[in-house]
Amino acid sequence: MGVNMFRIISLCSMISLLGLAWVSCGSTKVEPEPVIEEPVVQEPIVEEPVVEEPAQEPEPVVDEPQKTEEEMEYERSVGTTTVSVDMFTQDKNTILRIIDELSVVMKQMDYKLWRTYLDKESIEYWSRPANLRTAQKRLPIKGLKLNSLEDYFKYVFVPARARSEVNEIRYDSDTYVRVVQIKEEQEEKKEIIYYYFNKLNDRWMLHLPE
Repeated sequence: MGVNMFRIISLCSMISLLGLAWVSCGSTKVEPEPVIEEPVVQEPIVEEPVVEEPAQEPEPVVDEPQKTEEEMEYERSVGTTTVSVDMFTQDKNTILRIIDELSVVMKQMDYKLWRTYLDKESIEYWSRPANLRTAQKRLPIKGLKLNSLEDYFKYVFVPARARSEVNEIRYDSDTYVRVVQIKEEQEEKKEIIYYYFNKLNDRWMLHLPE
């Protein structure tokens, strides 16, 4: 019995030792390993140098050459037509020469010679009694009758141009021209039409508008 008791005591001693070891292990805390953060290395901000563009010099203002009086008259005269400078000069000289001739004809009251300056259309239109009667209603002299183209010449055409001083022409087309006198009125220029000319077969003929 003594031997058995010794075994029991030894067994109990071993169990006690195991229990202490278990308690000891169970109560030991396992500390986590510290996390070592690597320092954030911030790259230095490199500012790009500001390159200033050289200031652009303003383009030099080129003054347009002043137009001559002849150039301005040419532009006024031709309008939107395709008449060249040379043709304009030639036409103007020709027409003003014809008007000078007409001035002599009107002073002499030479109806037959005046008729040779007219285009065919004008002669036919103003030879009709109905057209003459319509025109006579607009005459400043009441009671005056127009019975023929000669009456139109004496009582309408000549008196209306007695004091005219034409100096410029205006193209309605390459072959139809108005002849005007420019008057200064209250700081404004006024154009008065005194003649119309039709170019037929390269010849400028006097036209009487309807």
